[in-house]
Amino acid sequence: MSGVTDFDVSLRGYDRYTVDTLVKAVQAAAGDPDRIAALIAEAEPMTVALRGYDRAQVDAWLASCRTLLPLVPDDPSLRPTIVLRGYRIADTEALFATVEAGLGDDDPFRRAAALRAIAEARLPVSFRGYDRGQVDAYLRKLAEALA
Repeated sequence: MSGVTDFDVSLRGYDRYTVDTLVKAVQAAAGDPDRIAALIAEAEPMTVALRGYDRAQVDAWLASCRTLLPLVPDDPSLRPTIVLRGYRIADTEALFATVEAGLGDDDPFRRAAALRAIAEARLPVSFRGYDRGQVDAYLRKLAEALA
């Protein structure tokens, strides 16, 4: 098991050595968001082994590491993970684009429109989509940045 986080071993899971190395490197980064983002980006896509760490648990751990990172709208590595039942990707990306355009603009009307887009958003759930909790947390961060 890893030194920081214990993952279950399952068939067709993520390579244990790779995950252990990543966990130790993230721990050694001591909360440096740029270093953590670089480590995660370097490790992805994760290698799947015959007997490895449970993929859902590792993905959840990676998602929790990403939520600790600061808001950098242009960085695709901060996008939510794709899950079995989540918000439809195309609709979510369109909302992100609208909101991030307002975030990058000094025009108060555009910022207000972006904030209104978040408040009025009703994202449909689809078979494969973005994790709903992560999207909601990301939208809250965007709303705070716009306010």
